[in-house]
Amino acid sequence: MYLNVWTRARAGDALPVMVWIHGGGLQIGHGHLPMYDGDALTGEGIVAVSINYRLGVLGFLAHPELSAESPHGVSGNYGILDQVAALEWVRDNIAAFGGDPGNVTVFGESAGSWSVCYLMA
Repeated sequence: MYLNVWTRARAGDALPVMVWIHGGGLQIGHGHLPMYDGDALTGEGIVAVSINYRLGVLGFLAHPELSAESPHGVSGNYGILDQVAALEWVRDNIAAFGGDPGNVTVFGESAGSWSVCYLMA
């Protein structure tokens, strides 16, 4: 998994953090497209993060054989698990980039906003 961090923070800062989840119908896209460049947001006094996650069948295929290997008997939410892992990484590491791990906003467009709702459920 990859994520991108933009910051203008100085040592000891604890700036608010905004985490962007890209759209694309859970089939296409990535968090490092030029239109998702977070540098402009850092000028507003935040640390910006964009994430990537598994898409298509690699991220969301539910299959009986995969479910049989799971201790919970389920499969198909690997892309969401990637998003959870990215948010855990932000929580555990964003202070090193001048961000406040207790002040994180997650936002997105299209499938990214759906993901935010799913993560909140």
